[in-house]
Amino acid sequence: MKLITTHRNPDFDAFASAVAAKKLFPDHEILLSGSPAANLKEYLAIYEEYFPHLSLKDVNGDIESLVVVDASSLSRIDKQIGEQIQRIKRIIVYDHHPELKECDIPGEHHREAVGATVTMLLREIKNRLIKIDGVEATLFLMALHEDTGNFLYTSTTPEDLEMAAWLIRMGANLEEVSEFVTTDMTAEQKLIFQELVDNIRMVEINSCTVAISHAETEKFIGGLNLVVGKVWETLGHETLICVVRMGKKIFLVGRTSSDEVDLARVMNAFGGGGHHKAASAKIENETVEKVIQRLLAVLADVVTPALKARDIMSSPVRTVFSHTRISEVNLIMERTGHNGLPVVEGNRLIGIVVKKDVDKALSHGLGDRPVKSITRTNLVTVDVDTPVSKVIEIMRDKGIGRVPVLENGILVGIITRTDIIRSRHLPREFRKEVTIREEPKEYDVSQLLRERLPKNYYNLLVLLGNVGNELRMPTYIVGGFVRDLLLGQSNYDFDIVVEGDGIAYAHALENYFDVKVVEHPEFFTAAVFFKDGFRIDVATARTEYYEEVAELPKVEISTIKKDLYRRDFSINAMAIKLNPGSFGRLLDFFECRKDLENGVIRVLYNLSFIEDPTRIIRAVRFEKRFGFTIEPETLELLKEAVEGGFLEKVTGARLREELEKLLAEKDVPGSIRRMGELGILKHLFPEVYYTNVLDTHVKALYDFLQWAVDFYGSRLRPFYALIMVLMEYSSDASWSYVEWRYGLSRRVYRDFKSAKSKLKEALEVLESDAPLSSVHNYLKDLSPEAIAFVAAHTEEAGQSRLKWYLRRVSETRLVNVNGNYLKRLGIEPGPRMREILETLFKAKLDGKVSDDNEEEFLKKILHI
Repeated sequence: MKLITTHRNPDFDAFASAVAAKKLFPDHEILLSGSPAANLKEYLAIYEEYFPHLSLKDVNGDIESLVVVDASSLSRIDKQIGEQIQRIKRIIVYDHHPELKECDIPGEHHREAVGATVTMLLREIKNRLIKIDGVEATLFLMALHEDTGNFLYTSTTPEDLEMAAWLIRMGANLEEVSEFVTTDMTAEQKLIFQELVDNIRMVEINSCTVAISHAETEKFIGGLNLVVGKVWETLGHETLICVVRMGKKIFLVGRTSSDEVDLARVMNAFGGGGHHKAASAKIENETVEKVIQRLLAVLADVVTPALKARDIMSSPVRTVFSHTRISEVNLIMERTGHNGLPVVEGNRLIGIVVKKDVDKALSHGLGDRPVKSITRTNLVTVDVDTPVSKVIEIMRDKGIGRVPVLENGILVGIITRTDIIRSRHLPREFRKEVTIREEPKEYDVSQLLRERLPKNYYNLLVLLGNVGNELRMPTYIVGGFVRDLLLGQSNYDFDIVVEGDGIAYAHALENYFDVKVVEHPEFFTAAVFFKDGFRIDVATARTEYYEEVAELPKVEISTIKKDLYRRDFSINAMAIKLNPGSFGRLLDFFECRKDLENGVIRVLYNLSFIEDPTRIIRAVRFEKRFGFTIEPETLELLKEAVEGGFLEKVTGARLREELEKLLAEKDVPGSIRRMGELGILKHLFPEVYYTNVLDTHVKALYDFLQWAVDFYGSRLRPFYALIMVLMEYSSDASWSYVEWRYGLSRRVYRDFKSAKSKLKEALEVLESDAPLSSVHNYLKDLSPEAIAFVAAHTEEAGQSRLKWYLRRVSETRLVNVNGNYLKRLGIEPGPRMREILETLFKAKLDGKVSDDNEEEFLKKILHI
């Protein structure tokens, strides 16, 4: 085994350091022993599945490699591990207690006087450019805050602060940090603390629970913000507002984790201010009771309805019947990625089955038994109108990872830890989703298919519908084909969706055509390849859901309605049914045809750009291709996703694929300009800001590329040329980042530097009457992309001359004189031979030499 461990009864620094170590040692598993600190235990109640770890009972066999974090002595780690310590081949220790004398764990030690062990590991993660997400960044920041006393302990170092700043840039959630991190109080502050705890009263406002407390003292006691924060953390109320009289002044201090309570607005009513989540005010010449009465009136106006279970639940719910075999349930779990599934009997929910119990049953050979036999029936459910804060409380208190959601006793959804995490880490405005129309608008487009399609394609669609009937599968053509059919544009990309089994449907086509079928079982899809190169993509109607933002989706079987709902934009979310009897019936659940007619790009749900940020680039691509406009609300969602750093969470490979599709469009300069206006470019390429100068260069680049793509063929990579133009003034560090992110070879940067060093002189000769040999002196060694970079800096006349030069170079050959000819004259291969051939070539390029007089010109060069 390869393990990462820490001291018994871990705190945040210990656990976060173990998680950070796993980023550096991904083949190791995290092992925790003892009971976590109280606040860490609460944290793991929500995030346990996000950060999987082992317990001592999971350790079997010898330990091959061990990483120890936040501990240097055997007395601090578990005895079971300590007993093996001398037999472990490789041990690495990270600790921030260099003054500790008892350091008896052998191995390679990394010990520094920093405020937290996690600081050392984060430095390595940052230097190696290892990706971390917002949840991880938040955990690491919690560790830093806790072990440095919110950066107030004297052990805090500049590096701790630098890492904290980096984590915030990486998406750490400060609200959540404040929820879990604790600090100490003075004796006087503790007296205020106790009085506030004793005087708590709860009020219900617009379904949102607010805790209000008060305290009084004749002297001023500093640090009230800290005291109120402590009360808030200790009691766990979502919103707390404290009214404290100190002498003749009354102080209001509030803390909230709720999106429904805007404390800044509350405190503004009292002449104070602050932030949405934390604010304060000072009042003179009032009594505590009058201030509280006034506070209640202000809250009634300010508090918005609470976020409820229905707002964050996953729906529809994947369920299994009580009689389903355990082995079949295991297959469903592995295919969908679910760790727990509701179990139903008839129309009644009877419990939940979890993956852990399924695995245990299979290990005992019980795969053929009904799942009812291992169902957990001590069921905890919530109503659709239960506040999310209450759901979190239930999950913490009961130690459960998922809660079924009922409406009038009927199962309508489920809330998992993933749903809770998503609700906490995404802005509220992203949580709303459009309502799916139960019955679609329908249009008959059969005549349109007949009129606008070549006969062979029309007949193929008819046959595809007949195959669907034979298999009893509703069959549809969807996506870009439907969109372009309505726009009157040619598009023969056949994307077929069936309600049934897409892979079986694809193989059924083998009975009619000589085709090859390539399956993709994990996505329930298949590709059908014809001999002439034509291709049909077949998919099972499916719902995609995202366990993490910006990652590739998980997939489960669904209906055509849900399949269309997962698509990027409304204009791509229509389907045409192909089955006989309903052939040519266009289904429109989301007012898609109206958007198409109005020239509007609109997302179907507000998380669209968050869950797949590549749609940001796609929105611009479609906007420019069709001359459409991104709908205002969609544009706001796009901007918020860009500013939220979600493009940075996408792999470079996926971004590059989307960018190269954009580069194949007609109005590339317009698309690049639009991305500049929306602030997208700087999130794709560091230090790139769209200016008028850059706009001119991009336009010139694509004027040249339209010719150059035909001239160079596959030797030219437009993507590389664009990067050179965009990053002309970027630092070496930014270039290194882009190389790493997009998988560029170092050659691209070297080509750019070479072109940049020759740019000034090359432009001078291109814009003058100098002979082509002068141009050749500067451009002869440049790659096609570097040539395009130079072209981006020229105007029309310069580009014409550059194209003339490239054509002349491609046509010019030495016919009679070559290396062998010179060797016969006694000239050996080397610098002199290259110089002679180059001189002759340039003379021929300038028209001074023809094929017939090469040898005569050579004699002049050699003076013979």
